Amino acid sequence: MTSLRVAEFSDILDWRPMLFPEPIIAQKACSLCGVVYKKAVRLACNHRLCTKCYTQCVDKGGICPVDQEPFCEDDVELLEVSRDYILKRKVVCWNAPKGCSFVGPAAGILDHYKECNFSIVSCCLCQSSVLQHDILEHFKNGCNIHQATRELAVTPDLKDIGTACFEMKRDMKKISEDLMSLQTSLNQCSETIRKEGARCKDQWEADTSRLTEKLNDLNRACSTQVAQTLQGVFQAAAVDYKEHLSTELSLQTEKLTVVSDAVLQISLSHRRPKKVHWYLEQWADLKKQVPKKGLKSWVSPNSNVYDYNISQLVKLKRKKVQVHLGCYMQIHPGDHDSQLEWPFRKTYTIGVIHPNDVSKVISIKVISAEFGDSTYLQRPKANSNGGLGTAYLSTAEKLEKEGFIKNDTLHLFLQVEP
Repeated sequence: MTSLRVAEFSDILDWRPMLFPEPIIAQKACSLCGVVYKKAVRLACNHRLCTKCYTQCVDKGGICPVDQEPFCEDDVELLEVSRDYILKRKVVCWNAPKGCSFVGPAAGILDHYKECNFSIVSCCLCQSSVLQHDILEHFKNGCNIHQATRELAVTPDLKDIGTACFEMKRDMKKISEDLMSLQTSLNQCSETIRKEGARCKDQWEADTSRLTEKLNDLNRACSTQVAQTLQGVFQAAAVDYKEHLSTELSLQTEKLTVVSDAVLQISLSHRRPKKVHWYLEQWADLKKQVPKKGLKSWVSPNSNVYDYNISQLVKLKRKKVQVHLGCYMQIHPGDHDSQLEWPFRKTYTIGVIHPNDVSKVISIKVISAEFGDSTYLQRPKANSNGGLGTAYLSTAEKLEKEGFIKNDTLHLFLQVEP
């Protein structure tokens, strides 16, 4: 059960806390203030904001408050919830914590509440709070019936959840920045050690060259035993110096190896597949729109994956008595296309996820390198290049029978490997 407030729909319902037993209504709420407004926008990162919160975010620089992702005003999708949609949603009586079991359309909640027998009244004799349908028995028993308990609603506050989610995103961003700073420091340390090792090697070679020249001069100048003795002394000194420098270079090499391994581990920890989720709402209406011949398409909002501007294309095609579902990845023109590799060479997986078991998926893995120079993988120009995937991922009947459709919504995903 979800506790939400609505606005801009009806003077009867606006800003009253409503208890909705249907979880889908929470998807219509603003991700920041938690209120369901008549008009809202959906950002490229798939978060929903009411027009008031959206205006504030634009004034603050165009940053999503939930995941700190920047957005462009041209990329947002305008959304509108109709008044009839809200009035037809099922709601629970405000006296539900006191025992009322009423569940009905929002349009009739106020009329029911006026007649609800679970409202609290005050006894005119003992001033106790008693349920209205118990007041007569309360009088007859000499005010001995227990007082009505004013229970607090246990529905979680969406605003607190949104705040906690925002703080978690902010902390994760701080950790990521700290890791990048650590990696930069390790790179600088590695470069310093490399330069110091090179300097020591050059110094060792220069010193060795000078000692060799001196020994050669002494050898030519002295032909006596004294000269031979001195030469032996200098040679021994040179050997000792070489051993000392060799030991120092070995230590510096070991330190450099440790630092390089640490940098490599940090780099590998960031090279994980990126996964994007979309939700196809009003599934039943979309399926009804599939013609007997031809197909019906649905395109998700765009998402940035490794700087590629990507969306998911869904096609429904009727074949005899069944409706086949096809899933494709589409590449759209993006701000970073000039710096990316073309054609697109990354391996990706596309499909659907069961709403009650995330490990249960129906998907297809596409290895882009096997498609050569396909036009679908080339850099897009004015529009997208079309989709690359499969026309027969599943059927509508199979998805509905196995429970992939919940609350008239299908959960889609796209995972791109580094």
